[in-house]
Amino acid sequence: MKPLSLYIHIPFCIAKCGYCDFNSYALDTLLEKGHAEEDWARRYADALTEEIKSRTEAFSLEGREVGTIFFGGGTPSLFPAEETRRILDLIAATFDSGPDCEITLEANPGAAEAERFGALREAGVNRISIGVQTFDDEALKRLDRVHTGDDAERAFRSAREAGFANVSLDLMFGIPYQTIEAAAHDIECALGLGPEHLSAYELTIEPGTAFHARQARGELNGLPDEETALRMWELRDSALGDAGYERYEISNFAKPGFACRHNLNYWRRGDYLGLGAGAHSLMAGKRLWNHARPDVYAQNAADPTVGKERVDDPQKALGEALMLGLRVKEGVSLGRLAQECGADPEEAFGELFRELENSGLVARENGRLRLSDKGTLLANQVLAKFI
Repeated sequence: MKPLSLYIHIPFCIAKCGYCDFNSYALDTLLEKGHAEEDWARRYADALTEEIKSRTEAFSLEGREVGTIFFGGGTPSLFPAEETRRILDLIAATFDSGPDCEITLEANPGAAEAERFGALREAGVNRISIGVQTFDDEALKRLDRVHTGDDAERAFRSAREAGFANVSLDLMFGIPYQTIEAAAHDIECALGLGPEHLSAYELTIEPGTAFHARQARGELNGLPDEETALRMWELRDSALGDAGYERYEISNFAKPGFACRHNLNYWRRGDYLGLGAGAHSLMAGKRLWNHARPDVYAQNAADPTVGKERVDDPQKALGEALMLGLRVKEGVSLGRLAQECGADPEEAFGELFRELENSGLVARENGRLRLSDKGTLLANQVLAKFI
């Protein structure tokens, strides 16, 4: 049986960014007045503990090999390190997570979170992903971020001082009023720090976000035109490639040996168990998801499922596997997909393959299908065709 991935969702933030469509909440909007910081974290960790135990029993997971663990959010670095340790200790006692297990925690560059890096490393976290977005203070304000560019550099150095040898930085381009020169400066600053991994993605305006509402009202100005955005993509790819980073997925770059194994498991449609408010799981051909609000989740932690669906229908499984797998630069093996999904990709999507190939959006060679350079730039439109 292939190793399992565990995702732990920590949905709390200091403030909700205008572009964010993740299941996250400004902490002060959910806390009852009079509770100390440790109380919300302890209560949420209690709920996670209850869910881990109940899911382990329900899916007969005790002793299952775990290859990756990922604390996402929200802002997991707001979670006290002792509570993170408590969750990791329970996972170690429940599953088979050896010394090679990749354990990632997302962090914001604020000083308070950076001070916890040493304790997080001691708790067992071995990979930190820092949400820099940009080193430009004015651009950070436009994104509703609560840190500065200097905070980001200090956070990176704090991670190194804490002993992290695997650090990822998140960068965003296409920020309102951002110039190509400013985008280049962000990449230069990131490369100067020398992270092992970089996620560099274009700002997208997602439904349900504050940015989307502002755009609908005609109040979101300064977004780059298509030509400027394309030049930023090309700048990103050439600068990071020249610096020795390989683009292994649409928006992810790594030094050799440092691709994020947790995300690769998602894109390869491996089994993963999502824990926490709003978390999704894919287990044994079934997808399920939890109550989104942290308080409702905590009240139902023994069985927080709010929805489920079967995804083992061969046609559906195949479309989903193509939609996910084509995100990776190497693409997908059509023969392997036929074996894993129980359906022939050529029979199901052969006409679409030929259409995309004739349009220069995909390439087929040696039994593999992958996005072309043009297809990568238009990935959202291409991948949507398989759902």
